[in-house]
Amino acid sequence: MNKKGSSVVIANNDVVYLWWSVPRKIKDCLGFSIHRVVNQVEDPKGLYATVGFGVKTDKRKSPQTTDEWPIQSFNWKDLYAPSDKELQYRIYPMIGKWDNLKLDKKHVIITDTANKTQKFGDVKIIFNRGILSTQAFSKSGNGKPVTPDSARKLITNPTSVWRKRLAGQMLYNFTKFFDRAVAEGGGRYYAALYELSDKGLIDQLIRNKNTQVILSNTGTDDKTNKAARKQLHAEPNITIYDRMLGSHIGHNKFVIYADRFGVPKAVLTGSTNWTPTGLCGQTNNLVIIESEPLAQAYKEYWDKLKADIPDKQGEVLRTWCKDNSFQVKANQNKTDLKVWFSPNTKQKTKPAKNPSTPVDMKEVFDRIGKAKESVLFLLFNPGKPSIVDEIKTIAAKRPANKPLFVRGAISDAATARQATTNIFSTDILARPDTYYEARITGVAAIPGPFSYFEAELLKIGFATIHDKIVVIDPFGTNPIVITGSHNLGYAASYKNDENMVIIEDKAIAAAYTAHVLDVVNHFKWRYKLQKKVIDAKAKTLAEKKKALQKGWNDLDEYDKWMNYYFNTNGFINRDKFILK
Repeated sequence: MNKKGSSVVIANNDVVYLWWSVPRKIKDCLGFSIHRVVNQVEDPKGLYATVGFGVKTDKRKSPQTTDEWPIQSFNWKDLYAPSDKELQYRIYPMIGKWDNLKLDKKHVIITDTANKTQKFGDVKIIFNRGILSTQAFSKSGNGKPVTPDSARKLITNPTSVWRKRLAGQMLYNFTKFFDRAVAEGGGRYYAALYELSDKGLIDQLIRNKNTQVILSNTGTDDKTNKAARKQLHAEPNITIYDRMLGSHIGHNKFVIYADRFGVPKAVLTGSTNWTPTGLCGQTNNLVIIESEPLAQAYKEYWDKLKADIPDKQGEVLRTWCKDNSFQVKANQNKTDLKVWFSPNTKQKTKPAKNPSTPVDMKEVFDRIGKAKESVLFLLFNPGKPSIVDEIKTIAAKRPANKPLFVRGAISDAATARQATTNIFSTDILARPDTYYEARITGVAAIPGPFSYFEAELLKIGFATIHDKIVVIDPFGTNPIVITGSHNLGYAASYKNDENMVIIEDKAIAAAYTAHVLDVVNHFKWRYKLQKKVIDAKAKTLAEKKKALQKGWNDLDEYDKWMNYYFNTNGFINRDKFILK
């Protein structure tokens, strides 16, 4: 995490995110231009821009750079920065008339340096770019609307540029992980998987002679895994164990690498299901940890899962998971790692009333309760109770002068509606400054063409956000990340095979923060647009376009755009927990 004066820059393997502030309104400033500096060499042009001063008034064709179409905001993300380079940014106020703007070099804001990377010592953190509701993906149809069927063809085609773009660095890292057995003169892999249908990832499994897979069911008909299960059973290199749990699921997505002597060395885990949609059609994260003690812990759990196959989440497995969490150090003792496994409750099904708090969720709740400043999250469908309920409870107890800053996005529509209603409509946000304390959004896509925008495809499966992430106090002295396969609700601990990783590391927390805020800020505007369409009861394309256009402003041709960010008390930024 990098701070310098009035700016903050954070990065992960996929995006660099910038925030900045100014002490007072700048006369005749029509926005900011951002110039990227790579290894101390500044690009003479601003970053790519997509929104101009108006379709009617601005005759220049899109796209332009931020030199011509400046940013009328105080945050921006750079998706196209090179990886593993020293990055810095110069943020110039753009002064003058809309058609004759000049860089104000005297008042340039210079950020600290950042590195767009997946490498954090013994730990690799990889985020995909699996958001389909973008203008770039909308144009992949070559003038035709992108449909779920056409999107599936793009993400399953191994030569498709869109498969590579949306999966990001995940495909490369899967390959490198499965290269190790050959590169190190032998080795073996132990996998525990929920969904398996991606041909490229199936090929990774079967290219090694000593691979063992525990493959769970994906429903009573096992439709998703049926073809892969049949293929793996026919493969001589693979030993496959069918873990069929009926209404419960083996929700894990991890692989252990052991060397040729059988010593566990590394584990690959995270939220990513081994399907084309998991790779390319949902937001997900992948974690690769080089740690013998942690890999050994996962191997013990894998052995317990294998032994439990006849018992279907029996008492022995449940007791072992409840009594065994594992805490290890990485990066020369600079990074703390802790892992919990599920199922870890005595009962196999969560009681309808007064369910006991599972041990792993109790630790999550305790850590959220100790948050000094902020909690960020991304969720698919956590059920109830979950971290959403706990965050609401904890936020309500905070004194007015020490609010809990909450930023989050939820894929499940019902949970999202409930969360936004609860947090925005109750006494938690009754205080005058509370708009700046909590921002929770659901997911949405632009439903029709208007202004500079084309209609977008939201999803091709059940999930849009599939991450299961909590970040606590990312800008504080003890930042914490909670991730893994666990959906962060009671149901996962009671019913599912799961793994949850808790990471205490400042740089890793910054990477997760960039991802969470990227996803939140991508969807919050679209979620608001969707509400305008719903409120207008728009059904036809023309009605939708009218409703959308009514709620949209192109770039302001005067400096009044900045009034929104100021009042008599000075600069107000909705992300003030970042620029504290």
